[in-house]
Amino acid sequence: MNLEVGSYYHPKDHRSNNKFYSISIKRMLRFYFFSLFFSSSILASDYYEGDFAVKEGVYAFYNYDFDQAVNILTKARKDFPDHPGVHLIWAASRWVKAQSNLTIEETYNRLESDLKDIEYIYSDLTKKYPHDPVFKLYRGSAIGLKARVTLGRKQWLRTLSYAYKGFNIIEDVSKKHPDIIDAQLPIGIIEYYAGMSNSMLKWAIKLYGLNASRDLGLQKMNLAAESGSWSWIEAKSILSNVYLWVEDEPILALTHSKDLVKHFPKNYYFKLLHLESCIRTNNLSVSKVIIKEMEDDLSNLLSNQVVWYEPYLLYEKALYFFKKDEFKNALSLVNQAVNSYAAELDIVLGNAYLLQGKCFDKLGKRKQAKESYNMCIDLNNLSDAILKSKTYLKNPYQGSK
Repeated sequence: MNLEVGSYYHPKDHRSNNKFYSISIKRMLRFYFFSLFFSSSILASDYYEGDFAVKEGVYAFYNYDFDQAVNILTKARKDFPDHPGVHLIWAASRWVKAQSNLTIEETYNRLESDLKDIEYIYSDLTKKYPHDPVFKLYRGSAIGLKARVTLGRKQWLRTLSYAYKGFNIIEDVSKKHPDIIDAQLPIGIIEYYAGMSNSMLKWAIKLYGLNASRDLGLQKMNLAAESGSWSWIEAKSILSNVYLWVEDEPILALTHSKDLVKHFPKNYYFKLLHLESCIRTNNLSVSKVIIKEMEDDLSNLLSNQVVWYEPYLLYEKALYFFKKDEFKNALSLVNQAVNSYAAELDIVLGNAYLLQGKCFDKLGKRKQAKESYNMCIDLNNLSDAILKSKTYLKNPYQGSK
């Protein structure tokens, strides 16, 4: 599972282009559908018949037991066909499982086929239960998730169409039923990301009747993290990511990431978030133990996951040695991380370039440091690493953060 916040990274084309508005729209959609779809589709509480089975499948999913999750949810679909979320969560689980062992196009084909299968189901369920807003939320999520397929295939007009239709339903239900806390997460994410973007994107978001505000977005995400029935999982994951790599508030990230690891000890990505939170808050003795555990855990991951996460771990180890003022060791590790980076998301790559530049500066290699900072800036992913790289490009890194 790779539900992360950020923009996509393509090894052969990570330099930014000049069409900032186009890039921003694409990144907003990727940000929304890749890191949000699962949380926005898990909106039921202990109310519907079959909730216990769906919850069991979801927890298996987040603990990386994908086969078990799909098996549980497949059975739940048969046993509880009127459950509002089981069909979409089943499709989402099959898609993420496919990402671990199939080609990208094969994963799109599977998701497209499964969404076509459940599209008619949600159409019937919303008619059968017209006064229950949760069914409408799942229908909106299912429509929106179709945009994830067209997005991957770069069919931009169809992507925008599906995104608009799906989000319109979610946003409408959120306004009419503010008591459904889980629905605040997708709204908060869009408002937060739009608040970071350019004026054209902010204008586009206002057409939805939303506020392009980082503060309001954070408030809604935190509400989902603390009070959401199901969305708390993704809300805490997204907030950990945001507080680490956008807001530069690692103490706040530590609170959320620690909670995630407690509930889902087999989730490697949650462990990465927790590890960086510990390193950035100078809990180096704890970090050392976590690093050893994560090195051992690599052997338990699927091959695609190793490709994604091993460079992440190399970066974290580099950050650990940097904190210990062992700059040569840190540079060696961060070089390995950058050279082997193959994950879809580039926010960690940007932080790796930033760390690489800081290592070069500490070792008196100013020319190489500038090259690293420029590589970070060229990613143009609106992370805090971009701002810091611009600062250190003008004035060499001396110390502190």
